[in-house]
Amino acid sequence: MKKGEITEVAEVVGRKKVADRTINCVLEAAKKKRKVWGLNVALAVMVVALNFNSLALAASAPNTAEWGKTVAAAKKEGRVVIMGPSGADVRDAFTEGFQKKYPGIQVDYNGMAGAQVAPKLLAELSAGVNRTDLVIAGASTAVNSLIPANALVPVQPYLVGLESHDLTKWQDGKFEFSDNSEKYNLVFGSRVQVAFVYNRDMVPAGKIKSWKDFLNPEWKGKIAMLNPGRSGAGQGWVGFWYFKESQGLGKKFVRQLFTTQNISLSNDEGQLLDSVARGRHPIAIGPSGTQAFELKKKGLPIELFGSAALQEGGVITASNGTIMVPRNIPHANAVKVYLDYLLSREGQYAWSKATGLTSRRRDVPNDHIPEVLVPKEGVKYLEDYKESFVSIRDEIGVFVNSVLPH
Repeated sequence: MKKGEITEVAEVVGRKKVADRTINCVLEAAKKKRKVWGLNVALAVMVVALNFNSLALAASAPNTAEWGKTVAAAKKEGRVVIMGPSGADVRDAFTEGFQKKYPGIQVDYNGMAGAQVAPKLLAELSAGVNRTDLVIAGASTAVNSLIPANALVPVQPYLVGLESHDLTKWQDGKFEFSDNSEKYNLVFGSRVQVAFVYNRDMVPAGKIKSWKDFLNPEWKGKIAMLNPGRSGAGQGWVGFWYFKESQGLGKKFVRQLFTTQNISLSNDEGQLLDSVARGRHPIAIGPSGTQAFELKKKGLPIELFGSAALQEGGVITASNGTIMVPRNIPHANAVKVYLDYLLSREGQYAWSKATGLTSRRRDVPNDHIPEVLVPKEGVKYLEDYKESFVSIRDEIGVFVNSVLPH
C-alpha cells in the first residue's frame, strides 16, 4: 500500500489532516526500524482505519451554535409539510410532540392511504408545486415509484441535528435504508410479521411447524386470508412464499394452497379476526397482529403465531416506518429540525406507541408491544422492505392474480 492510497482512505471519512499526521508518524516510526511498508506498517494502518469512524463522528458532531442558527432559520420558514399514514393517533404522534418542543414551526400533516402517496407527490412535482417536505410511507412507495421517477433526494444532508447525527444509538451503529444505494428511503422502524392468527381452542399448540403443513387435507376450508390480490400483509406473505422456493415453497406451494385448500379471502382485517374468534375459520393469515393482541387481552380465544417460529424463518416488515425527502423542498431547515426530533428517543417512542412498530433506535422501550412482534438480536430475518424483495412485488402480483379463484 502506498502513502497516497492510505490518504485516499482517510479522505473518505473527511479526516484528511488527521490522517496525514497519523500516516507520517507511522511512516517515520517504520523507517527508524527499517521496516518501511512492511507488516508493522500494514498493521498500524489497519489500526488507524479502525479509528477513523470515531474520528469522523467526533468531527461531524453538530456545533451547538450552528444548530441554533438552523433552528432559527426553521422558525422563519414557519412550517414543515408532511405526507404520511392516515389515522388520528398516528397524526398526533407525528405532530404534537414536535410542536410542543418547537411551537414556532407548524406541522401540516396530510394523512392518506399508502397507495395515494406516490401519485399525489408526482402530480405536485410535475406541476411545479413544491409543497411537500417529507414523505412517510412504505418502502414500495419509494423503491417502485418515487426513486425511479427521480422524485427524491438523499436524506443524509438533512441529518445534521444534535440527535440525528449520533449513530451509536441505532441498531448496528448505522441508519438503515430500503434502497440499494442507501440514500433515499431511511427505515426507522420495523416489527416481526405475525405469520397467522389462530383460535387456541381449535388449533393445538405446536401443530403448525412449517407453511407446508397448511397443505394437509385437515386444513381444507379452515383457513382465511387477507386478500393477496391487494397491497397488504396478505400479498406480503405470498411474496415471501414466492421468494422461498429454495425451502420448498415458491410458485408450486402458492398454486397448491389456493387451488386445493379452499382459502377464504377477505379485504377486512376485523372480519378475519372475528372469524377466528368465532371458530368459523380457526386460522387467518394476514390480519394485524396489534389488533389481534388487543382482542386477546379482552379474553377472546385468539393467539398470534410469530413467523420466526416456522421452519422457513421469520420476516421483518417496516410497514410505513420509512421516511423520504422529495426534491425541491420549500422548508429545508424545518426538515432538518423535524428529522432531528423524529429520530430522537422522544419522537421515536411517541411514534412507536401510536403504530405498534418497534424503533430501530436501541434506547426506545418496547414495553407496549407484544413480544412476538419485537425483532430479536442475533436472529436472521427476511427484510421485506429491502429493494431486492420490494422490486419483485409487481411480478408477484401478476402471478398471484393468475392463481387466485375468480
